[in-house]
Amino acid sequence: MSCHEILKNVSILYVEDEEDIRNLLADVLEDEFKSFDTAKNGEEGLARFKEGKYDCLITDIEMEKMDGLTLAQRVREIDDRIPIVLLTAYSEKERLFKAIDIGVTKYLVKPFTPDKLLEVVCEIFQKELKKNRIFDLGQGFLYDINKGELKKGDESVALTKKEKLFLDLLLKNKDRVVTFNEIEKEVWDGVDFSENALRTLVKRVRKKIYKDLVKNFSGFGYKINLS
Repeated sequence: MSCHEILKNVSILYVEDEEDIRNLLADVLEDEFKSFDTAKNGEEGLARFKEGKYDCLITDIEMEKMDGLTLAQRVREIDDRIPIVLLTAYSEKERLFKAIDIGVTKYLVKPFTPDKLLEVVCEIFQKELKKNRIFDLGQGFLYDINKGELKKGDESVALTKKEKLFLDLLLKNKDRVVTFNEIEKEVWDGVDFSENALRTLVKRVRKKIYKDLVKNFSGFGYKINLS
């Protein structure tokens, strides 16, 4: 999957107190992402983060009302997985060590070009794909297994609890066929399971994504088809 396709599924929160820089990056980059929201300081950034649903936080370090390191730490307390990119005008070992302790994903020194920021964010999400946190299901569909979110381009695809459990089970065992017994145990928890109910579930998943994603092995089970 190309960088362009990856970034079209990413929602960014960008926190920067310098208005000219903030507006410039927003103007240049907003069309590259699913969404590119901004905030003018750490306090406003934290409030926006709590209100919205973001895939990546990009924040300057030097800001009034709450600096970037404090913001990153507060965000980490809410979401321990979201990638965080810290921006600074200089390199300082003490702050770098603190950023590492907080769990910051990337440290980018100013000045930088919009293309450089795009490159950094793309690298982050390419690694997320490789870590199997985000699965490329093909035909433009991306699935975040930790968040249970299915997206195609700018659109989110709603999944029921059973649909998510079924998809998670197939992806976690993507190299083999998952048996009917395993599906009954993990998805239905042994309650109200029937072959008709399973067939209906599979039909719904295929309709929401695409037919060839889930392959049937008659009398045995199902396997995800990511090839």
